[in-house]
Amino acid sequence: MNQSYTLLLRLEGLMQSWGYRSRFDYRDTALEPTRSGVIGLICAAMGIARGEDISQFDAIRMGVRVDKPGRPERDFHTALNVIKADGRGTDTVVSYRDYLSDASFTVGLQSENKGLLEKIAEKLRNPEWILFLGRKAFPLTIPPLLPADCPEPGTLEDHLLLGTPDGPIRVVLETPGGERTQNDSPICFRERRFNPRSIQTRFVGGSE
Repeated sequence: MNQSYTLLLRLEGLMQSWGYRSRFDYRDTALEPTRSGVIGLICAAMGIARGEDISQFDAIRMGVRVDKPGRPERDFHTALNVIKADGRGTDTVVSYRDYLSDASFTVGLQSENKGLLEKIAEKLRNPEWILFLGRKAFPLTIPPLLPADCPEPGTLEDHLLLGTPDGPIRVVLETPGGERTQNDSPICFRERRFNPRSIQTRFVGGSE
């Protein structure tokens, strides 16, 4: 069996939004970073534009530890003089945008391709484009990686399921035959095409 390596990222900010079901006037957020959001962050760091090939990331397995869940919040936006669908006159439209306030996550990227993880780490420390947490208005409050951070031997379970005194801490792992699927594995960002992925929720720390 080939050796697996895991790179750990810290995603922390005053506001974050990880939408995966947004439609028209409603922009939702998941309760933890989505695969599409994290791959989008990596693409920004590496200077990969929308529509470019992102298949190199398909072999990466992702997990998220919810270090601080934050608070779900909602903004209301009003747009005046929006042309109606039938083209007859205008209307006022209220849209809803959800986000997480004061949340902090540890994201694990697992792969047998250590070189790819090292390249991702290098670019996250020196990104080509500005990094943000799901929306351009939501910057990171701390760097995603420290200078010494690098891929370490082991799986997501080895690194994300470590016991902590605070808890229980929620961990969401990509797992075949998981408890639910989420349609957020990107195929092409320009065409907004995604595959479903299977995920499992575990809890560590606290009373365990």
